[in-house]
Parts: sequence; C-alpha cells; structure tokens
Amino acid sequence: MAVIERGSARIWWEARGTGSPLLIIQGIGYPSDASWRLLPGLLTRHTVIAMDNRGVGRSSVPDEQWGIEDMAADAEAVLRAADLGPAHILGLSMGGLVAQELALRSPELVATLMLGCTSPGGPDAILMRPDVAEQFTEWGNLPAEQAAWRAAPVIYGKGTPAAAIKADIDVRMARPTSRVGYGKQLYAVATYAGCLPRLRDLRRPVLVLQGTADLIVPKANADVLLAAIPQARLHLMQGAGHIFTTDAAASAVEAILDFTAEADAQALAAPRPTPPLWAHPGAEVVLAADLPGLTDLTPA
Repeated sequence: MAVIERGSARIWWEARGTGSPLLIIQGIGYPSDASWRLLPGLLTRHTVIAMDNRGVGRSSVPDEQWGIEDMAADAEAVLRAADLGPAHILGLSMGGLVAQELALRSPELVATLMLGCTSPGGPDAILMRPDVAEQFTEWGNLPAEQAAWRAAPVIYGKGTPAAAIKADIDVRMARPTSRVGYGKQLYAVATYAGCLPRLRDLRRPVLVLQGTADLIVPKANADVLLAAIPQARLHLMQGAGHIFTTDAAASAVEAILDFTAEADAQALAAPRPTPPLWAHPGAEVVLAADLPGLTDLTPA
C-alpha cells in the first residue's frame, strides 16, 4: 500500500494480485473496503488497484472543497504511481462520474471502462424520485451506523437478507466516513457539470452495469449512457438495487471478468506496428559512404 500527496490531499491506494490491472473507484461515502464482495472473483484474473477517494477511508479530508475533476486527477495519479500500464476502470455510482472524467482526460491510461449504477452527471442525469431524495435529509443528522440501516431499504433490493446488509455495514463502520468528508463528496457530485456531450469521444470498450430496482440512480441513466457512448454494452441485474455488488455480486463479477477477458484477448491479438529494419536486433547499419556511386549526394 502507498500514499500519494496531491496538494493538501493524501490519497491511499494499494495493488493486489496478478494479471491485467483493474482500478475500482467507489461511490459517495464508501471506502475501498466496500469492494470486499467483488475481490475474490476479480483477483483470479486481475491485479486489483484499490484507492480511497479523498474524504473517506485512509485518505485525508482536505479543508478546501473539491470537484469530480480533482478526484479524476487523484485516480490518474494512482495509475501512474502503480505503473502497470493501461487499466480496466470500474467506477461505482459517484465513482462512475470520476471514471468517465478519467477516461476522457487520460485515455492512454484506460484499457476499458465499466460504469456501475451511475449517470453522465450534471443536467443530463436522471434524478431519483422526490420521495427517495427526501429521505436523505432525514438520515443526515443520524449517527453513521444508524443512518446506514435507515438507508438500507432504499439502496438494496427488496429481497436482500438482513445478514448481508449487516456484513456490509460492519465493513464500512470499520472506517467510518466523517460528515465533512461525506458532505464534500456530495457537493462534488451536485456541482459536477456532467460529461454527456463528450462521451461520444470515448474510444474504449464500455460496460454499463445496472440493477433494475435501483432507486438512487434509476435505470434510465444506463439508457442515456448507452445511447451516448460508441462502444457501450449493458449488463442488467434483475431485482438488484443500487448496491448491486451485494444484491447481484456473482452476476456482476461474471460480467466484469467476461468483459475484461475479451478486451485483454483483443489487445493481445491486435497487430503491432512493424519496426523499421534498422531497429531489429543484429541489423547492420550501412552508410551511404560504403555504397559505390553514393559517396557524393551533393547536387552538381
């Protein structure tokens, strides 16, 4: 594990496993530990790069306000520090906004893009129903664990077992997010201008992952992304809520591994530029002076 200093922000990250690199970027208030259900499957084929966004986990909460663009720059710095080459990027909820910005600003660092339970942000995002949004105000003044339990019926699917929800909350409460950190991440999302007009410029394979019962980021957002991104495909998870990584973890992991395996295979099969003859090992460099009749190329 390591820490990157970016201005007043300290960004924690680590890389685990072997295989093609895959960076996970989490949503509002969630530390990287929240990916715990995905890791066993992803580590079978990937070097997984985890990072705590500024404001949560082992990263710092800078005094100044930041934006989605700053968080994309954090992710870029992590990828450059990891130095593993272009990575598959999995962005969840807010992390999907960060991932889109990262792919648009630094495409050379991105092999594929996976956008889970997210939107293009800004005025083009399809908002949650008003009755769902009102509940966020009620949770704001509660202690972190109590707020997490109150949010559960909205962020999980109807059939999610209480034991599974408790396991998730226990992981999150091991590194609870401060109200300040949460508030600044929320403000970054609320003030993000969005990226829909720029998504047509994405030239990377994109997988959109969406639960059909997501009340936080409705499925209509997936439709918007699919229409805007040239190489996008959809993986729907029936009955899964916003936290599809719990509601449909096995389905999500299978879709991710199939998608990245296809992209990795295509990258290996892609023809590489043929280097010039002189660049081949053992090639002999012949000077013009050594060739009869070519010793003087000066025009008469």
